[in-house]
Amino acid sequence: MMNERFLLSLRLILSHVILLPLLILISLFTCNVLFLLITVSQTVLLILLFSGYWEFLGSRFKRIYFTSSELWILIVFFMKLSSGNKADNSLCLVLLLAAIQAWLLFLFLKMLIVIYKTEKGAVEIVFPFKQGKYLITDGGNSRISRLMNYHFYSPVHKKKKTNLSMLYATDIVKIKNSGINYLPPRNIDYPIFGEKVYSPVSGIVVKVEDGINDNVPYCGNYPYNTGNTIVIRQGENYLLLGHLKMDSIRVKTGDVISADDLIAEAGNSGYSERPHIHMQLIHSLTDNFWTGTGVSIQFKKKNLYKNRLIEV
Repeated sequence: MMNERFLLSLRLILSHVILLPLLILISLFTCNVLFLLITVSQTVLLILLFSGYWEFLGSRFKRIYFTSSELWILIVFFMKLSSGNKADNSLCLVLLLAAIQAWLLFLFLKMLIVIYKTEKGAVEIVFPFKQGKYLITDGGNSRISRLMNYHFYSPVHKKKKTNLSMLYATDIVKIKNSGINYLPPRNIDYPIFGEKVYSPVSGIVVKVEDGINDNVPYCGNYPYNTGNTIVIRQGENYLLLGHLKMDSIRVKTGDVISADDLIAEAGNSGYSERPHIHMQLIHSLTDNFWTGTGVSIQFKKKNLYKNRLIEV
């Protein structure tokens, strides 16, 4: 059986490295098809730019990939424009490409809505880390766009009936300033592992879970829970921080804490394949917050959407 690290690498290579160059190459050696193939390539590039898993490939690779791909798209476009090739196009092919392009544009529009729409009842938080560059790897309204945030449509969350509470669930990692950090095998090789976590809100600590071992990255064997967890109640809202480091939690149930208080360290416990923290805000009328509804969270009046880079 292929391991999780290999399967993830395969998906990244196929979707982030091979797909777009292949589309551009096909566009170069086919008839005009009303330039639809090259416009499809352009839309795919934009979707990858906003929703790709650049956490693994790095910001430098992202810049090189986007710049070179955009350049080749323009070259192919002007080559076809100047060729004067007026070959007949299959109506079925034109309709198929038009449908694909319309669907891709629809997906891209939903991504923009996740980024820019201010949700009703959105809550401003204090960012849970102090120093460094941090990347939102999933965030925003996951019911609108699965490409920006997988949580609501995740089969396992749906099966456990926790997906509505995870409507705006957010995952955060730390980005290194330099060096290669592609799927390292040890927790300590991830910049976020052991980073101090500060409370995003003021409130009362209503749940503390500690003593759960941190996972080996990409081992493929994770319990379905948020691992070492802190839940803070603020009125009818519950702020949950999960996947914290074993034995790092510095608060206890009943503590009254303020936003920006040091409360734990980031880890890799629970349903987590690599070190990161999971943060979600839930509106619930009872302490059974998992049956509540997710609440939008913002930092500096902007949504916490996928691939937003935050430097603190």
